[in-house]
Amino acid sequence: MIQLSMDEIQPGMRVARSVLGTGSGAQLAAGYVLDEAVIARCRKSGMRSLWVSLEGEDELPAGNINDQLALQAQHAWKDNMDILRKIGETQDITLENLSKFKSDPGRFKDIVATERLKNIVDQILKSILSMEPLVVNLASMRTDDGYLHQHALDVTITTTMIASRLKYPVQDIQELALGCFLMDLGMIIIPQDAMKNVGAPSEKLKLLMHEHPAVGFTILRANGGVPINAAHVAYQHHESMDGCGYPRGLTAPDQFPQKTITNEGGHIHRYAQVVAVADQYISAISPRPGIAPMTPTEAIRMLISDAGVRLNTHVVNALITLIPVFPLGTRVLIAKSPRSLLVGHLGVVTKCNPADKERPQVLLLFDKFRRKIKPILIDLAEENGFALQFASL
Repeated sequence: MIQLSMDEIQPGMRVARSVLGTGSGAQLAAGYVLDEAVIARCRKSGMRSLWVSLEGEDELPAGNINDQLALQAQHAWKDNMDILRKIGETQDITLENLSKFKSDPGRFKDIVATERLKNIVDQILKSILSMEPLVVNLASMRTDDGYLHQHALDVTITTTMIASRLKYPVQDIQELALGCFLMDLGMIIIPQDAMKNVGAPSEKLKLLMHEHPAVGFTILRANGGVPINAAHVAYQHHESMDGCGYPRGLTAPDQFPQKTITNEGGHIHRYAQVVAVADQYISAISPRPGIAPMTPTEAIRMLISDAGVRLNTHVVNALITLIPVFPLGTRVLIAKSPRSLLVGHLGVVTKCNPADKERPQVLLLFDKFRRKIKPILIDLAEENGFALQFASL
């Protein structure tokens, strides 16, 4: 399969992965054959791209979780957000009103469907922790109105994999993942029309957004089934090791984020240090509408640059080991080949190779003159002498 922008989508293409929106059910189910009317509706809804099937594919590559579980997670997240938004609704969102939210947690008491959310998170953990070997293989699609829930899901998946790589106990990963999935509940304070603005937020909006971790913490602490450590993930996921984060400007030494008998006050919780890395990576490769995404390689360079300063080096290193050089759906060019006729051919990565990240499975679609060819499937894990480059088809 391949990820195409909406400008590249043509009638007759078949959807490879279901697209989840904020309505009931999937906006588009896998296997659906696109026509002009559906493509137009997708563009109008703010959909930016789609995964479509490729000729010559024998099977659909799997993501980290299946569509059904992703849909269940979406419904659980959205149902809670809708209720909280109604409770927190106010005519004028100001910093003063936010202080009232934080000083009156009773309005949010036992509102979050904790047991339902815990069940969803446990299913996500079982899906991911049963994988061997672990590799970040996100295949989700974003719609503008579904950004928050899909971001929460992708960060939760990535965080779970990092925590597993760090050898955290399952109980710790459960707390961490629950806090991660709920970390942006405080975004109910942000006017929804303002969230759809393209580009950088205004100074006023930025100040309001900087308060969402504290509001999220207030909400979660008012719900008895949420562990305190999970609530602190929501509170601290935007803190920075060097003290330049928000909302409290906490710091942390660049040490392995392990559990200690005593926790020094003013330091970022170890769970939040893990989530911060996953959050920054996902925000880079799948940003808000109006912001150009980075390639995984560019995002990794950014993480390495921030390691030891804003981000925990041990966590960054753990994530890097989970990210393939050429992720699923990446467009590539054959730069070197033992079969000289294949040099310059273009195709797409259809399967990652965790054992050797530079040698995935590739489906070639075009020759060096960009003429469409009968698809050629090459497994670089079984053939030597190939070198790939990123390319556009």
